[in-house]
Amino acid sequence: MKKTLLVLTVMVLTLAMLFVGCAPQPAAQTPADDKPAEQPSSAAAEQPAQPEEGTKVFRIGVTTQAWKHEFLKNLVNAMREVDASMPNVELILVDSEDDVQKQLDDVDTFIAQKVDGVILNALSYEGSSAAVEACKAAGIPVVEMVSYTENEDYATFVGTDVKASGLMAGHMVAELLGGKGRVFEIEGIIGHTAQINRGAGIKEALAEYPDIELVETQCGEFNTDVAMQITEAWLTKYNDIDAIVAHNDGMALGAMNACINAGRTEIKIVGIDGDLAALKGIIAGTYSGTCLDYVEEESRLAVEEMVSILSGNPPKGKIIVDYVPIKTPEEAQKFIDLRS
Repeated sequence: MKKTLLVLTVMVLTLAMLFVGCAPQPAAQTPADDKPAEQPSSAAAEQPAQPEEGTKVFRIGVTTQAWKHEFLKNLVNAMREVDASMPNVELILVDSEDDVQKQLDDVDTFIAQKVDGVILNALSYEGSSAAVEACKAAGIPVVEMVSYTENEDYATFVGTDVKASGLMAGHMVAELLGGKGRVFEIEGIIGHTAQINRGAGIKEALAEYPDIELVETQCGEFNTDVAMQITEAWLTKYNDIDAIVAHNDGMALGAMNACINAGRTEIKIVGIDGDLAALKGIIAGTYSGTCLDYVEEESRLAVEEMVSILSGNPPKGKIIVDYVPIKTPEEAQKFIDLRS
């Protein structure tokens, strides 16, 4: 009889272990080799703060644009540091890989996991709207961050005035040219909120200068290589290019590399976001300026706003963080030091 009970006990324990091994795991991702995001080096990231006994821990799903972009590296690292510093928060970070359907699927996974809230860095103004609709139907609040959706059923938007970055970049170009010259524009993915609003801001700013001509605009898809190819074609086609302004630093860096290779370093290059390579280019004198998106501040504010909402406080609706113009080596070094 004892032998029979022992066998049954072993069988039960074995089955229990199998069920535990098959249990679904959170959708959090560690970026692959081609991603830009690395684990934060701060002590807070290495030794996460622990919640006090009885404290509610909020599980928040975070879906972003592709981590392969330099700007998203800063966002992901900032989110990880916020996660490590807030004992009452568990962030589940996933990479959309610049695939709208994957972003929607990731949000569906969050809903199935019964997260408390979702922070959405929307990939598409229209396409990502379905994620907001799905969360609303599930009773899960959404805080949108950096970019937003056509569907306005989110609780709060945390980010910048995207058009303001275009205005700042346009005026920066005009000032660098002394109010006179021929300008070329490389825009982002068509339909993206940054492409729409930054483009509008750049054109509005340049229109204030009667001696500045916006000669041509082409889509660089927020891709460095595509922007480099566009610039190479322009350098072959046109002799008189005074400045190139791009909707993000990644594309502007592609333009910079093409100009360096062609020996045309007199051409002014202006981008948006404040990527590390852009800041280093300003110090080296090969890059003219950037409009820095202070994503570290936006990340902190987005998580704090979600925790506030989940704690029963009314949503603020909109939280705006200003861009920072960076044109000098001293200004660039300040933010390099901040992010090191």
